[in-house]
Amino acid sequence: STEAIKFEIPELVAEYFEDDYEVVTVDGARIIFENGWGLVRASNTQPKLVLRAEGLSAEERDTYLTRLEEAVEAAKEQL
Repeated sequence: STEAIKFEIPELVAEYFEDDYEVVTVDGARIIFENGWGLVRASNTQPKLVLRAEGLSAEERDTYLTRLEEAVEAAKEQL
């Protein structure tokens, strides 16, 4: 079900990054990048994932967001 998948994907995203970055798995997967962070978590109210990223610049933020999106796509392929 979509509801179950939205909780599985953040777990797989955490595994995707854990060899290269610090990953915090409280309420989703928060990846600590070089100059910021990215978060993938299940929405509490809808069958959706929430992706957020922060960097020192807009360009860096967008790079982190792209990396999160790639990890989500890789996770979907595993399901």
